[in-house]
Amino acid sequence: MIIDFYLKPFPTIDVDDQYYLREQTIEDTAAFFEYYTHPEVGRYILATIPKSLADASAEIHYCRNLFYQRQGAYWTLAHKDNDKMVGAIGLYINNHHHRAEITYDLHRDYWRQGLMSRAIKRIMQHAFTQMDIHRIEALTALENTASMAILKKLGYRHEGTLRNYRNFKNRPHDVELLATTPDQQLPLLQATEDTLGQISILE
Repeated sequence: MIIDFYLKPFPTIDVDDQYYLREQTIEDTAAFFEYYTHPEVGRYILATIPKSLADASAEIHYCRNLFYQRQGAYWTLAHKDNDKMVGAIGLYINNHHHRAEITYDLHRDYWRQGLMSRAIKRIMQHAFTQMDIHRIEALTALENTASMAILKKLGYRHEGTLRNYRNFKNRPHDVELLATTPDQQLPLLQATEDTLGQISILE
């Protein structure tokens, strides 16, 4: 049952020898604010970018509480050596339908290294094998070709355009819907690290 996920401690997930995914903390605020406010990082994010450390702290608090409110889970992607946050991956979960929407962001300095590809794969493995998730969706702007490409390389299929789906800055925006299911993921989830290391598109 998916509810069992929320009854266990928040899961920590290894990505590789240098990075891991852990629960977000208020101590991540400064690092989050530093990378998330970069114009290139926020270019296609249809959400309000924090204007202060207080705004960033509130965002961290909201994402962390998703788990305790049984609405999802948000991981910090961090260095193992210094525990500094360099990105994040979240799952907004529909518990009744065993469905999740994945979101992610990454510090500009870590693009084109395959890091987000490896991290998303780990989250997908955990969601499908440990959380009883039956479907993971991703919503992205058509112009965000990098995000579209990484999702397709990770086995997501483009299912269509959702017209006027997101309201941002007082106007509607279209988004592209991509999704994957466990049966589509079996070959990828069994892929080697060498295979994933070949994924070096902008993340």
